Amino acid sequence: MKIFRSAFAVFCDPRGMLRILLHGMIGAVVLFEISVGWAADKVLGIDVSHHNDIEDWQVLQAANISFVILKATDGLDYLDPDFTSRFSQLSQFGFVRGAYHFFETDDDPEQQADWFISNVQLVPGDLPPIVDIERVKGPVSGDVHKNFKIFLSRLEAHYGARPVIYTGPTFWDHVMKQHFPRYPLWIAQYDVEAPLVPDGWKAWTFWQHTNDFAVPGLQDPLDASYFNGSKDDLKKLLPSHSPSP
Repeated sequence: MKIFRSAFAVFCDPRGMLRILLHGMIGAVVLFEISVGWAADKVLGIDVSHHNDIEDWQVLQAANISFVILKATDGLDYLDPDFTSRFSQLSQFGFVRGAYHFFETDDDPEQQADWFISNVQLVPGDLPPIVDIERVKGPVSGDVHKNFKIFLSRLEAHYGARPVIYTGPTFWDHVMKQHFPRYPLWIAQYDVEAPLVPDGWKAWTFWQHTNDFAVPGLQDPLDASYFNGSKDDLKKLLPSHSPSP
């Protein structure tokens, strides 16, 4: 789940430049305190796949992680090899769980939805189903917008909740435009003070703000996201009933 960072955004980010200046003039300790203070009131989560080596979920508890989103499926027949076991483990540690499907524009949308449904059993307290759309892969049979709507509607009918859409602002504004504003938005944009909200939405629900989030106890950095609200607000987003059989 990667939206590549922009070198221009890194250079022009005032907060990033301020950190560099403070590090040079005052020292790393002050820089660290400023960074933590800025994020102290944020509801923070991560998204991972089998590429991320996590043996001990307790290190995430210590890092104040509130929600964990796992890659579940991709296209018509791919299942992340760690999804099933990890999704079960997360419920034991008190995290809000989520699962996402990577939407392939060249695959049948109903079959993709059914593949996700057959592998992801959500329960009350889990995040709504999530779909990642960030590229067009050909050949596309039919209209991309129509096919994506078929996929979303199938998930919504089954789970009884509107799916969350993960995307990047450039891709969405060039390809999808204003077609799906009623669905919660998970926007990916790094090294900016605030993300660009694509056409059709008024605000973001989740913001993947970095792919370089360091967690003490883990060797590699992770993708991290903020929720746009409090922990109580996050609970309101969670479906309170079980999906249809």
